[in-house]
Amino acid sequence: MRRKSFYARGESREEGTGVVEKGHRIHRQKENEPLLEKGFSKIGHQTWALIALLLAFCVVFYFLNLGRFELRGSDETRSTQVARDIVEGGDWISMHYHGQNYWDKPPLFFWTIALSSYLWQGFSPFSARFPSAFFGTLTVVLAFLIGKGLYDSRTGFLSSFILATSLAFARFSTRTYIDSPLTFFTTASFFCFLQWYRTTEEGSERLRGRGRLFLLGFYVSMALATLTKGPVGFLIPLTVTLVYLLIQKDWKEIKRMGLLRGMILFLVIVFSWYLPALLKEGLPYLKETLSHQSIEYYATGWDHPKPFYFYFVNFPADFLPWFLFLPGAILYGCSNKSFGNKKEFLFLLTWSVLPFLFFSFSGAKRIQYLLPLFPATSLMVGKLWGDLMVGQMGPFRRGWIRIPLYGFMGLGWIVGSTIYLVASERVPSYLPYTLLVTLFLVGGSVALFFLYRSKKYGITFFLIVGMAAVAFFYTEHFLFYLDGQLKSARFVLRLIGKEIGLISP
Repeated sequence: MRRKSFYARGESREEGTGVVEKGHRIHRQKENEPLLEKGFSKIGHQTWALIALLLAFCVVFYFLNLGRFELRGSDETRSTQVARDIVEGGDWISMHYHGQNYWDKPPLFFWTIALSSYLWQGFSPFSARFPSAFFGTLTVVLAFLIGKGLYDSRTGFLSSFILATSLAFARFSTRTYIDSPLTFFTTASFFCFLQWYRTTEEGSERLRGRGRLFLLGFYVSMALATLTKGPVGFLIPLTVTLVYLLIQKDWKEIKRMGLLRGMILFLVIVFSWYLPALLKEGLPYLKETLSHQSIEYYATGWDHPKPFYFYFVNFPADFLPWFLFLPGAILYGCSNKSFGNKKEFLFLLTWSVLPFLFFSFSGAKRIQYLLPLFPATSLMVGKLWGDLMVGQMGPFRRGWIRIPLYGFMGLGWIVGSTIYLVASERVPSYLPYTLLVTLFLVGGSVALFFLYRSKKYGITFFLIVGMAAVAFFYTEHFLFYLDGQLKSARFVLRLIGKEIGLISP
């Protein structure tokens, strides 16, 4: 007997009721379904319409004001200069920084900045940040497609907005950072794996042919991720997928993955750049890239040393505001009685936990290193909210959303008042605009209470999205650039900690 796949193999899920029926879609509505959910049901089956909405949101949220301010920080300026040296020196194999050898990272990210300079007619803050925003947007779309495949269109759609508005993901998608394209390529590898895993269990030869193409995409995506940031590009997706299959004792699928042939393809793509670079630079380059920049950097953290618990402390702030709902999402995923119904959650949990542990054991730690697991945590939270909207959660489980929602309301009050205080002290000329933002955040917090009590769950969710987007957009694009003493959104988090007594003045 063929086992049931955890992936949505052509099954139709009723948008609005959560009913699953094979072969055709059911278009029934709950009589008491809120207006927003009914509107979503009408377009929920049209994938391209939902993708268009996501793209429109990302264009406004990520690309607007992308080039208004100058580059800041060593990462932005260094990456842009390496790309400038490529264009001016004409050397696309060996990376240079102000004419000196730069062996810290592979070239793919710098190639994209160089190509962006041709697209936008020169180096500018916009052209330097364009690749990060571009790949961040594509990752948001991939999150939708993965959520749609694992669960349904509603879950994918909600998860995409969660990912797009999470603090760290939004920040590094609007900065010249290598981690945005890395996250896209690792997410693409997971998407290809899930598509392949789906088709291996279906009898159609045509679908199995498509599966082989997706398996090819799995290894190609890992190779491109490796060309972006080195070994971590293949360690994350390969380890997660293999551990997931091992947990399920799915030996046949491990065999069908064609690891030997796939890794040969992987090496061909990676060595198409690395071998010419090695021949050009010699053995010192081999030692620097494989030993100093990989093994020693991971083991000792000579550049960014942090304690083991660094991510346990910082990840909750980096995944705001959605981290408030993540504990409930994990409890909800673990609460299903049948293990067969938890395969989707098991994959997302493996995707989240393994990279978290991998980077926690590393000596070097930075906020952006955890970005590749953000799509997985967003999908877990998206599933929680999606099931709330279709009435699949009992009163006890609704508490997993209600309690953190009240916490978010308080956070909205604090952030709104903190932004006002910062503007009044640092940039009083922007006080009228800041007052509008403060009123929106505080008023939105009040509105959330009544919307949730009225069971307007869809409007409640998108009001949270709007509040998170406005708070991020205003603080990152205005307050922090207008005052040189403010370096990142974490400044506001520190002020919030002082407001609620978590940090001593």
